[in-house]
Amino acid sequence: MPERADEGRQPSVAIVGVGNELMQDDGVGVHAVRRLQRVRLDPRALCIEAGTALAEALDLVPPGSHVLVVDAASGDGQPGSLYRYRLDDLAVERGVSLHETSLPEAFALAQVAGTTLGDVVVLGVEPSVVAVGTELSPTIEERMPSILEAVQAEVARLLGNEPADGTR
Repeated sequence: MPERADEGRQPSVAIVGVGNELMQDDGVGVHAVRRLQRVRLDPRALCIEAGTALAEALDLVPPGSHVLVVDAASGDGQPGSLYRYRLDDLAVERGVSLHETSLPEAFALAQVAGTTLGDVVVLGVEPSVVAVGTELSPTIEERMPSILEAVQAEVARLLGNEPADGTR
C-alpha cells in the first residue's frame, strides 16, 4: 500500500513515484521519491510512493493538487534521458507496462471516482536495465542528481515559481 507523508499539510503538488522496484531501472520513480523525501522540498509538495499501485496512490492526492508522476519511460533516447509529457500525450500511446494499470487508465478511473486534480505531468526517465534486481543500474544511479533536479524544477513550475525547462 502506498504511504503518505505529513498528512496534516495541504500540498499543491503531489510527486508520485511509480515503477516496479524489483525490476531495476523500472523502479526509478520509487527511488527518486525516496530520495526526495530526505531533502527540503517546497512545503506545498507531497511525496507519494506508488510503486505499481498508481490507481490506489491517487486516493492519497489531496483534491485539486497538481500531480507530477516520475516513472521509467521508453522514448528511444540514451539511458537516463528525461522526457516531459502531459497526461493527454500518453492517452494515445499504447505499450506494455509492468504496472497494474496504465497511467491514463489510472487517472481515468480516479476521475470516474470523482477525484479532482490540477495539471498532471509525467517526467519519464529512459531506463538502462530492466531486469530482475532491486538496485538501479550504474547509468541511472549516475544520472539521479539531474533527475532529482528536473523533478524539483517541475515542482517549481507547477507551483508557478519557474517556467518549464527543455525536456520533452
